[in-house]
Amino acid sequence: MNERDTSIDILRGIAIFTMIAANMAAHSLLEPHTFAFRIYGSLAAPMFIFLAGMMVSYTATIKAHGFLYYLKRASAVLLIASLIDVFLWDILPFVTYDVLYMIAFAMPIIYFYNKLNRIAQIIAILVIFGLTPVLQWYLGYSEYPPEVVVSEGNWMANIQEIPVWKHFLFEGWFPLFPWLGVSLLGAFVGSFKFKTSPEVFNKNLLIAGGIMFTVGIGMWLYFNPELNTNEGFSSAPKSDTFYKFLITRAGYSELFYPPTIFYLFSFLGFIILLIPVMYKLQKNAVLNLLTVYGKSSLLVYISHTVFIAFVFNRLAAYEFWPFVGLYLIHAIVLWLICFTVQRLKKGKKLPFLINMILGG
Repeated sequence: MNERDTSIDILRGIAIFTMIAANMAAHSLLEPHTFAFRIYGSLAAPMFIFLAGMMVSYTATIKAHGFLYYLKRASAVLLIASLIDVFLWDILPFVTYDVLYMIAFAMPIIYFYNKLNRIAQIIAILVIFGLTPVLQWYLGYSEYPPEVVVSEGNWMANIQEIPVWKHFLFEGWFPLFPWLGVSLLGAFVGSFKFKTSPEVFNKNLLIAGGIMFTVGIGMWLYFNPELNTNEGFSSAPKSDTFYKFLITRAGYSELFYPPTIFYLFSFLGFIILLIPVMYKLQKNAVLNLLTVYGKSSLLVYISHTVFIAFVFNRLAAYEFWPFVGLYLIHAIVLWLICFTVQRLKKGKKLPFLINMILGG
């Protein structure tokens, strides 16, 4: 098997390309965001986390790395996540839990998860997804997870007022419930991908993805949540507004605040359907351009966040079409950065952390 799977790099490239828009929109796109745009931005996170889990299964199956390998990579990702929080967002790390935290936490867990039998693996995913709405219902879901600003000092006093455990479990930006389940689902699918023929694997995914997507859309139509405003949303436990609203958080308008079962089924079903589609289209020249993002996804994430913190936060918010222009320009700049870095590092042996950031 080749070192890299082109179809997976394309999928990661799609996740990165949509992530750029979703993250920029919170700072550069005037609200309210259209439903179509919210759907578009909502694809990035589950695909990113799902594929991260899938690739841990790849290294476990093909390269047979030990537990320390995953612990080392997880520690490096946690370090990067913490540095981003402190130096770019000026907030104390391990409080609100952005996406890199969950990807890091999942790595060593997946190592042990892959040792379970198939039934136990399925049960673990179902338990995580099933407990998510229970926790949200009985403990409430915050409209915005409060932060501790580093530059304000008095960290210990401030952090005592914040329910960090709730942020970690179910109400932070990317909490354990349900996002660990998304990563485990990726690992579950990934373990099949590298052990079965492409024909059988893709056929099974078309069936499973189609069922999940259909069920998710049906549930979505049943709940029919309010999308236009946060007004009326209650963060209190056992609120009668539970699942009646999909809110925006400080301009972030993805459809997973809160992450609902119908969101997970709809978007994960769609992602599972995309896997065999991208396998068929992996030789397409246009789609292959996205592999540049996919090969350096962490570099894109870091560079993109730097641009937001130091450039886009200082610019005005725009109407939709000027925003699209800014988005495409930014995406091209990031693509060129990745392309240049990949050319320069080719054939070079770099330190572990640097190689990991640049795409190794």
